[in-house]
Amino acid sequence: MRDIKDQIKEINRRRDIYTDIKRLRRKLIEECAACLSCILLVIIVAFNIPALEAVSEQTPVKQYGSMILAVPTVGYVLIAVLFFILGIAVTLLCQHYRKYKEKEQDL
Repeated sequence: MRDIKDQIKEINRRRDIYTDIKRLRRKLIEECAACLSCILLVIIVAFNIPALEAVSEQTPVKQYGSMILAVPTVGYVLIAVLFFILGIAVTLLCQHYRKYKEKEQDL
C-alpha cells in the first residue's frame, strides 16, 4: 500500500500527462488546419498562374513596378515558397504527432 505522498505524486503525474495530451491534441489540430490552408493556397495560386501571367503582360510593370512582377514566372516562385512553408508545417505536424503518441503510450 502506498502512502499519501506517493498517491499524490501519482495523481499529479497522471494529471500532467493528461494536460500534455490535451495540449498536444490542440497543437495537432492547429497544425493540420495550417497545413490544409497552405495546401488550399497552393491550389488557388496554381490555378491562377495563367491569370498572373496575363496581368503581368498587360500592365506596364516594367515602367513602374518591381522586376519580379514583370516576369511571368512569379506564380511558380509563389508556389515554390508555399511548398517550402508547407514542408515545414508537415514536418512540425509529424513531430507533434510523434510526441502525442509517446505521451499516450506513457499512460
